[in-house]
Amino acid sequence: MTGLNDSLTIGILLTLIFGAVAFYLYSRMSQNEKRLGLLENLLLTLKMSTEASLSGPDSVEAVSSPAPLNEFDVDEVSEEDYAELLQQMPVEAPAPSAQPPAPSKEETQPVSEVPSGSKVDVNYSSLTTKELQALAKSKGLSNLPTKKKEIIDLLKGNGVSVDEAPVPLVPAADELSGVAFS
Repeated sequence: MTGLNDSLTIGILLTLIFGAVAFYLYSRMSQNEKRLGLLENLLLTLKMSTEASLSGPDSVEAVSSPAPLNEFDVDEVSEEDYAELLQQMPVEAPAPSAQPPAPSKEETQPVSEVPSGSKVDVNYSSLTTKELQALAKSKGLSNLPTKKKEIIDLLKGNGVSVDEAPVPLVPAADELSGVAFS
């Protein structure tokens, strides 16, 4: 029985020694990895600062400090002169990403800035069913279906170009009754 107890004690001691050595080696490896990471960061910082010093200054220094506007820096224009100036300015086509303004009461058709002869696909799905029907009628199509998808398929089959692109419908006067405009 004493041989079994001695064997058990020696096994426990060897396990503890093996565990301590493994823990020591593991902690040394993790410390070395941290040191290596810090060293890499330091070398990277040195490299970047050296490249920055060779390429010149990082920022441009201001020639003068900002100052408030004086009276003679600002032109005064009356409202009538400003309105005339706006009327004389050429009208530019809106940017493709900008939303077009809503048509006013006097405006019935948008101005088309697309040169003739060029083809542009019309986005039929953004049009209402009434607009699609009006476009199909302007193309001379009859027996129009009532579903939007069928009208779109019919128009795509005929290949409508940008010269024949749909014009937004202007609501009739009776449709606007009771609607307040801001």
